[in-house]
Amino acid sequence: MHCEFAFSSKYFQDKSLWRIIINNQAIGIFDSGVGGLSVLKAIRELLPNENLIYIADSKHTPYGSRSNQFVEERVHTIAQFLVERPVKALVVACNTATAAGVHSLREKYDIPIIGLEPALKPAVEFSSSEKVGVLATQSTLDSQKYQALRSRFIEHADIIEKASPLFVELVESAPEIGTEQVAMIEAELQPFKKAKVEALVLGCTHFPFLTTVISQIMGPEVTLFESAMPVAREVKRRIENNLNSQPDSGWINYLSSAPDKAQETFNLLLKQKVDIDLF
Repeated sequence: MHCEFAFSSKYFQDKSLWRIIINNQAIGIFDSGVGGLSVLKAIRELLPNENLIYIADSKHTPYGSRSNQFVEERVHTIAQFLVERPVKALVVACNTATAAGVHSLREKYDIPIIGLEPALKPAVEFSSSEKVGVLATQSTLDSQKYQALRSRFIEHADIIEKASPLFVELVESAPEIGTEQVAMIEAELQPFKKAKVEALVLGCTHFPFLTTVISQIMGPEVTLFESAMPVAREVKRRIENNLNSQPDSGWINYLSSAPDKAQETFNLLLKQKVDIDLF
């Protein structure tokens, strides 16, 4: 089954008008919570004229502790909502959601659907010591998608993995990163420090919001790899024939399944107060 845009070209004799309508449609972006805002920011930087709709499933975050079936159901519920807006592309801005549902989304919808995967390939290619760390959620590490990715590079590097629900919780709760939080983060990173990794993959969209403190703890000899800008570049490639030609910056709509819960964190991470509608 394929979705169709809400407007049909048969109603338009002027094909240029039809193209304008398609080009003005938004890009839909969603995550279990606020982590995908790191992807939204990268897309905004690369494609400032595009209209964006962002959904945080804050009521059900984190996905990393949920069953695969539950996550896939939520992925399809959110995707259906966005497709009906309509949107011209979907970005699954969550590694766990990508692993659980991106394949079935692509079977159902006939629009570009861009998912995430940990940036293991560039990290392995970068590391001369062949020691690479992967920090992700347990669901991501256990997923078939990640295991298939891992199998491609395990012969080329010593891959040290750690699941960290703590980092997701820190970003979602938006606390000030003080001495106590730094100590907790440092404890989480000890396996990578002990292994003396040269590259560390941030395999969750929440983690880039902790880049400053992670870099301070790991030191300048460790390079961090994340997926936000690579995903933004892939979005641009996939919609290059339908880019928004409007001269002004595009609008952004923010939605959440628990707006009150998410409001403070949105404001903090975006460094401005935003309106969040109920999804």
